[in-house]
Amino acid sequence: MARALSVKVPTANLIALVEQKIADLEAKIASFPADLKAYKESYKVYKQELLSVALEAIRTNPELLNDSDAIGVSMSYNGRDVNLSFNVAALALPTEPVKPNDPNERVYNRSVGEYTFKVDVLKKNLAILKMTTQEEVNASTYSSVMELL
Repeated sequence: MARALSVKVPTANLIALVEQKIADLEAKIASFPADLKAYKESYKVYKQELLSVALEAIRTNPELLNDSDAIGVSMSYNGRDVNLSFNVAALALPTEPVKPNDPNERVYNRSVGEYTFKVDVLKKNLAILKMTTQEEVNASTYSSVMELL
């Protein structure tokens, strides 16, 4: 039968971890608009490259249109739209840029029953940790804070 661990973690170390995570999040939040703008610009370039590579492949090898593994062609139900699908591996298409995640996304706080921002939850926990006079916290408190990080 397994036994529960009974360990203590220095409060100062936990405070330092939370402060570092808050600083990292705030830096990411500050750079997010620029990162998103750069992504949008790179995505425009990606779409242009994608179309030019696909069109050049079709021009140089028209038989690709007959290869359903490389290029799929279909019509919409009303006949107004033509849909082309390209197999990335078959045509050696460029890779899509990665969209940056919003570092200030809202998370659901079960104890309060509402959505809050992660950085706000961390700041509240940091304030509580700084108010304590205990030099050590137990492993379950440490585990709860680590879930936030």
